[in-house]
Formats: sequence, C-alpha cells, structure tokens
Amino acid sequence: MAKELFLRQSEEQTLAARGYRLLKKLGEGSYANVYLAEFFTTSDDKQNRFLACKIVDVSKAPKDFVKKFLPRELDILVRLNHPHIIHIHSIFQRKTKYFVFMRNAENGDLLEYILKKGPVSEAQARVWVRQLALGIQYLHCMDIVHRDLKCENCLITSNYNLKLADFGFARFTVDSSGKQMLSSTYCGSLSYAAPEVLRGMPYYPKMADVWSCGVIIYVTLNKAMPFDDTNVKKLHELQINKRWKFRSKVVDSLSDQVKYLVTRLLEPDSNKRWKIEKVVDSEWIAMDARFKTMSKAEDTALTQANAERKTYIEGATK
Repeated sequence: MAKELFLRQSEEQTLAARGYRLLKKLGEGSYANVYLAEFFTTSDDKQNRFLACKIVDVSKAPKDFVKKFLPRELDILVRLNHPHIIHIHSIFQRKTKYFVFMRNAENGDLLEYILKKGPVSEAQARVWVRQLALGIQYLHCMDIVHRDLKCENCLITSNYNLKLADFGFARFTVDSSGKQMLSSTYCGSLSYAAPEVLRGMPYYPKMADVWSCGVIIYVTLNKAMPFDDTNVKKLHELQINKRWKFRSKVVDSLSDQVKYLVTRLLEPDSNKRWKIEKVVDSEWIAMDARFKTMSKAEDTALTQANAERKTYIEGATK
C-alpha cells in the first residue's frame, strides 16, 4: 500500500522502524500531503493507533516557508499540550522531508460538517465554540497567535469534540524583552481576515484571531459567511460599516446572548473588540451550567501555559 504513495523504500523502512505505516492519502497541497497512518502499539487505544501524518517536502517549498514559517511552526507544535488542540504524536525529519504524526480527526473539519449537516444547533455550537475559545485562550496566554483561524482548521473527532489544528502561520507575539509585537504579514483566508489585516497596516494579531473566531461562530450558526465579497476593498468597507446580519432562516431561533457575542467579536475597532477571555466567560457559554468552570485538563493546560510563557520570556532575555 505504501508504495502507491510514492515513498522511497528507505522512507518506508524509516517509518516502520518507528512503528508507523501509511494507509491512504487524505489530502494534498503544493509541498505537503496528509495521510492516514497506522501506529503499531501494544495498546488497544484506537486514538493512538490510527493517526494523521503530514509530510512536508522542503525541496518543493519556497525559501520563505523553509527558513521562516516551517521552523516557527515546528517550534510551536512541540510546545503545545491542550485538550482542544490537535495532539502531536511525533515529529521527525529524513533528508528533505518532515513527518508530523498527529491525532486523526475522524469526522473531518467543521466546514465539512456544516456543509453536510447544515447550520449547527446553538447547543452544539456552544460546546464547540467553548472548546475553540479555550484553545485560543491557551495560545494567547503563551503569547502565541494562530493567524489562520477558520472552519477548515477546526477538526471534529470521533466523539464530536473540536480540536484546533494547522499552525503553519502561527508565531510568538513578544520580542526578546517580552514586549508585544505587531504583525505586518497578511495571513490566513480572506473571508476570515480582520479589517485591520485587510488594511495592510501593522496589527495586533491576538485581536485578529478574535475576529476570525467571530466569523467561525457566525458560519457555524448560519451556514454562510457574514461578509460575502472577494474584492478586498469592498470586503473591508462591509466590515468597517458592520454590514452583516444573521440569516432570516435562523435569526428568530437564536438567543440574544449569542447575537450579542458575535456582535462583540465582529467589531471593526480592535480596541473595542472583546478579548478571547471574554468569550470564555460570556453569558452565552454560561447558559450551559457545565461550562461555568474548566475541567481539570483545561485548567492544568492553562496553568502550564503561564509557566511556559514565563520560561520563554526568561530564556529570550538571557
């Protein structure tokens, strides 16, 4: 089977020595492919038996990606440990290829789910939005920004939990002195980009992440984009003038709390836009009594994030 995937025999042997075997291709890009892989383990844990494997071939990638984005992504991936962020099983390099083994999302991504099933119920959306917001809060606490938040990067597991994935545009937001840095790179997808990103001026990337989160919530509830224009100038005008509304099919069934939440996130003025902590602590999330407190795993991850941030800043200033 693996020979059909155009792996060299030596590469197959390298994987086999580490207990892995590729089964089938799940997706492909210009210089990275994703495969379903099997990990041979003595455990009966299916979660760790069938994994996703992203293979990045740097010989086919642009220099900017190889020298800046890929090292940054790998550096960030090895630091992450949160219940709502896709778990990395292992990372290793062989010649021009990087192999990244991670938790497989059996139910695809959030966009696939919405296109197949239609608008998500508010109760289910609350579960997923909370998981997403906690994942973003964890990243921001570590002074890491995702910069490519979209439905396609929210993966759904076999037990219908959401896991945030794809850190190709992620970066740290502090300099060597611990001071917050602005971003100037246009990252992510046009439809999810905040107005300050489209404007082309340096921006605070954490607040741009929050805008993208607002777009994800809107899409989840409406099965549509809040702003539908491929022209950057026109799209920016729609954003600045708050020219969006909930679809007539769903507007009457949605709670005032979720409408207010989306309004606070799709705020064009980044100084007035809510920070991610306010999403986690919002009235809408608290409408489900189970979510008024974090689980032990969520709380432990956030505590660890604070410690990681301190270690990173201390290391950078030495």
